[in-house]
Amino acid sequence: MNFRVDRWSAVALRSSLVILTTVSALLLSSCGGGGQSSQTKRFKPTRMVVFGDEASLLMPPSTPNGIDARKYTNNGLVTGATNPQDVDCRFNPLWVQALALEYSLVFAECNPSNLTVTAQMRATAGAKVADVVAAVDAFLATSAPVPTDLITMMVGTNDIVELYNGVISSSLTQVAAVAEARARGLAFAGQINRLVNSSNTKGRVMYSTVPYLNLTPFGQSKSEADQNLLKSLTQSFNDGMRTSEKNGGVATNGRSLGFLDTAQKFQNIFDQVDGGDNVDAITNVKQAACQDPVNLLSCTNGTLVTGATSVNYLWAGSINFSAGGHLYVGDDAVNLATSLPW
Repeated sequence: MNFRVDRWSAVALRSSLVILTTVSALLLSSCGGGGQSSQTKRFKPTRMVVFGDEASLLMPPSTPNGIDARKYTNNGLVTGATNPQDVDCRFNPLWVQALALEYSLVFAECNPSNLTVTAQMRATAGAKVADVVAAVDAFLATSAPVPTDLITMMVGTNDIVELYNGVISSSLTQVAAVAEARARGLAFAGQINRLVNSSNTKGRVMYSTVPYLNLTPFGQSKSEADQNLLKSLTQSFNDGMRTSEKNGGVATNGRSLGFLDTAQKFQNIFDQVDGGDNVDAITNVKQAACQDPVNLLSCTNGTLVTGATSVNYLWAGSINFSAGGHLYVGDDAVNLATSLPW
């Protein structure tokens, strides 16, 4: 089953799963947001800029305006395709694609109708916080963020994997790795602060925690001790990013910020399914849906493991969201963006 990105199926995308409004309400409260009143002008971004890693990355198509742009998830297929590699980028949308669709913003990477491009893909494969720093540097060197910019930022997974491997190889102590994870979370917060200000004359930034890596198929394949290490590293990174402004965390910037707690969302889903319940379509939270959990650009709905569908596994690869995982994050992102008084 594919999930198509177009205007008339956007409602179906979000209504196909029950939206967990309690978590969204908590997120809004934490950001100082609330529902937009009739007196509040609806936020209408004219540009979207995406920073991050594979969780936000849409690759270029093979030809200009082609539909075969690939993602690091289980890629959707052309309707009626018999070849399991006939990819249609409009299906199985990334969370940032769902957010762009809400505002009719267009990525060059998935633009078969040759519309005016209004969304910039600055996420990169394998990106860590240092790469986001460089990407923000490059962006600010040529452009200034403005109040009609919607900027998304999600990074940290590859940092945590790197630090975990450092401990396993004995090049880092666990104490040093946990401290470094926090430092990188703080550095990530610093990039958010560069794009907004307290007078709301810069951009509008939606940023997210990263899911606990002990919950991923990568983490679930490890020993209990290693799972605890992955959890500690993830928690330290997220805590660093979320620390108080006076300690170097994300500054309070009026109406310029939206916070997604993807770590808590995935923890809730994992706990519920692991406890024997289903969360809407999700039935598997421990295994990868793709036959090859590493080479995800080649993974499609036609190359999934037995029993997997486009949305019933939480993970597509060893550490990457499935199309179902992206649907959850995308729903939360759209709900948050359309509720905050930006």
